[in-house]
Amino acid sequence: MLEPQRIRLASLPTPLVKLERLSRELGGAELWMKRDDLTGLEVSGNKVRKLEYVVADALASDCDTLVTEGTAQSNHCRATAAVCARLGLGCRLLLRPEAPDRPQGNHLLDVLFGAETRSFSRADLTANRQRIVAETLAELKAAGRVPRWTPAGSSEPLGCWGYIHGMNELAGQLDGAGIDECDIVLAVSSGGTHAGTVLGALLNRRDRWRVWAVPVSDDVAYHKANVGQLCRDAIARYDLPVEYRDNSLHLIDGYVGEGYSIPYATALEALRLVARTEAIVLDPVYTAKAFCAVLDGVRSKRFGFERPVVFLHTGGIFSDFAWPEVLLGGV
Repeated sequence: MLEPQRIRLASLPTPLVKLERLSRELGGAELWMKRDDLTGLEVSGNKVRKLEYVVADALASDCDTLVTEGTAQSNHCRATAAVCARLGLGCRLLLRPEAPDRPQGNHLLDVLFGAETRSFSRADLTANRQRIVAETLAELKAAGRVPRWTPAGSSEPLGCWGYIHGMNELAGQLDGAGIDECDIVLAVSSGGTHAGTVLGALLNRRDRWRVWAVPVSDDVAYHKANVGQLCRDAIARYDLPVEYRDNSLHLIDGYVGEGYSIPYATALEALRLVARTEAIVLDPVYTAKAFCAVLDGVRSKRFGFERPVVFLHTGGIFSDFAWPEVLLGGV
């Protein structure tokens, strides 16, 4: 097994912290957080770990432009735009749905970082993604540029290495804290972080870890198929010395709400609780919804009492600034 080339972009290692005040408020549960919201500032969150590998591959192939997709408040698009600005690469973002006329939150940063954007309806990009991506790449090539496509979240086999490496990091931190058995909980949407986390646990032979993913988009069947395929593709492409089985995936359903990027009251309450007790900021799209599953698990005694629970904070703070009325006043 040979790890692909990587360019250092993130501030690593990120801290593993015990949530002392929140743990007391929840009746003494042992609750920890892996602070991957602290991988940087402009270049922050879980996406950066994956981009370290994707950008290294792009540079090795003499690419001068990264192309990707996401919503106007996409953490991945913002991180990609920031990385491109830092490294002098072009950036083309395919946004869905159409971005608002007045940029805010992550989209404001996309604009400041100089990313080129094209907007599509959600239905159009979903139905015609392959054609739209091909036309975008052809347009850039015709203009003399050398583009590289990476999907939403850089959730491709190469991107999985971001959290294979991240789990190596977490394994050392848990060993240092004297923890050999735990539940790890994270949000899942595009799937690359989940796949890398599962593969990283397998490669570290952490049989006493159980990784739980909380869908914030789509349904469990979709994520099992998508993440499973990412795991199998990464194992085959990089000759990883592990065996993946479908029962390697554990998902907790019921926290999507009305849909991706649509906040709901319980998630906002979770966001406020963590802010009030720990001065840690979640976001209403990913981490607050996933943290609801942690809170429900703790309150039902399923998490945090027989063994510690570790929440993987994947970032998203900038999107909070696109939702001020919602965060302060509920939904």
